[in-house]
Order: sequence, then structure tokens, then C-alpha cells
Amino acid sequence: MLKVMSIMAHQDDFEFNAGGLFAKLCKIHGDQVELKILTTTRGASGHHQMSLEETFRRREQEAKNSAAIIGAEYECLACLDGNHLPGQVFIDRNFLGGLWNAIRDFEPDYIFCPPIISNPLAGIHIDHYNTAWAVRMVAYQLTVPHAYPTMNGSPRMRTTYPVIINVDDTYACEQMYDFSVDISGVYGSKVKMALCHESQIFEWLPWNSGSETNITSEQFKDNFKKRHTLVNERYGNDNNSPREYFRLTSWGKITDKEKVLSELKYNA
Repeated sequence: MLKVMSIMAHQDDFEFNAGGLFAKLCKIHGDQVELKILTTTRGASGHHQMSLEETFRRREQEAKNSAAIIGAEYECLACLDGNHLPGQVFIDRNFLGGLWNAIRDFEPDYIFCPPIISNPLAGIHIDHYNTAWAVRMVAYQLTVPHAYPTMNGSPRMRTTYPVIINVDDTYACEQMYDFSVDISGVYGSKVKMALCHESQIFEWLPWNSGSETNITSEQFKDNFKKRHTLVNERYGNDNNSPREYFRLTSWGKITDKEKVLSELKYNA
């Protein structure tokens, strides 16, 4: 059983940056792959009209609906004290311990997460930025059973040592990648997953950007397609096929592009 995990800050980050890859995994491996979608925050700040609790509950259901399309499990991270982060990600022992436990509970072969933005001129989203740092920080500790003991103090003796891969981040404006995946065959599934996040696509994001709030599904689909075209152009790829781009890290298990593509059964 191949086990693959997405660790992103918000409930709709996964679909935009790795939804096609996970949909393709589902199509290729069927019931021989287990997919886990983990968000590090409740995403409760992501609305201008609903209360924090209403926003969280709605976004949680949207994320579950999206994950169900590819047979994935969705979970909002519980910190070491058992609570969810209400909003922004700040790195402390409570957060790192929760992340450590969530990863070790699932025991993934692969983790896909945001990159660490190092360009001082680039904008950042604090939740994306600190989620990336947190994954990097706990990566070695995943092999340490006593790093963050559970509430009853018992260590977890299993060793978890996944390959950790960065997804594209529009804030970083990266132009280097190790491999990309043509998602043409599953693009419809990616669009369907993204459209599950109605509170974001049709309400919050248009309002937040100062645009009209009455965007239609067809307008979103057109914008979504243009987004992929722009990403292709940024990476110097003039192919019109929608693609997703990834970089290997040495945060966890060190491997190479050929081994990754072979195990995931992808064609680059």
C-alpha cells in the first residue's frame, strides 16, 4: 500500500497545488494507494460574513467533499494539547508535536507540502510559510520516538521517514523544478475538487481581492485554466497541457526524480 500525504495550511490549498497529482495517483493505483489531506489550521478566518465557527464547519465539509472525489481522507490538525489552531500558524512545541503525531499516525511514504520562501522580495502567506517550516523542523524528529510523547507519556516506537516534496507556491514565483506531472487526464477531477470550496471561490476570494462577488462556475473554470497556463509559462514550458510542478527536498528521506516517478508510476 502506497501512502501519500498532503500537508497544507488551508482547506483549498491542496486542490490548487497538488489536486491533479493526487487524482492521478487515485486513477493509477486504485485501492493500492491511501491518500491523506491534512490542513494545519481551521481556516476560520477565511470569510467576511460568517462567524469563525460557521466558517470552520463549512470549510471542513467542503474539504471532506473534495477529498471524497478521489477517495482521500481529510483531517484538520490537532495540536499536542488536542486543540485545532483557530487561525494563523505560529511554530511552537504544541503545534510541532501535533504535526509530528499526525504524520507518525499515518506513516506516509510521501509528503507534499509548501516550499520555504527565501527570496526577501517575495510576498508570503504566514500560514503557508510556517507550515513549510514546521514540516522541515519535524522531519528528522519523525525518527525519534520520544520527541513529542502522547498525552499519556507513552513513546511511539515506529520510525517514519517519508520523502518530502515541495509543491508550487505562487507567492514564491519559482522557476526551478525537479519534475512536473501532466494532469490532462484528471483535470476534470481537479476542477471538480476545487469547485467544492464554494465559500472560497464564490464568496471569500472575490471579496478579498476586491472583485465582483458574483463569479460564475464558468468564469472560475476559465480563470483556473489561465492559472495553469501562467504556471507553465513561468517554468518555461510552452505546452498547453495543464501541469503541476514539484521540487524534491532533503528534509526527509533522500531520493531522486527517477525513483519517485517509478514508485508513483508517473510519466514526467
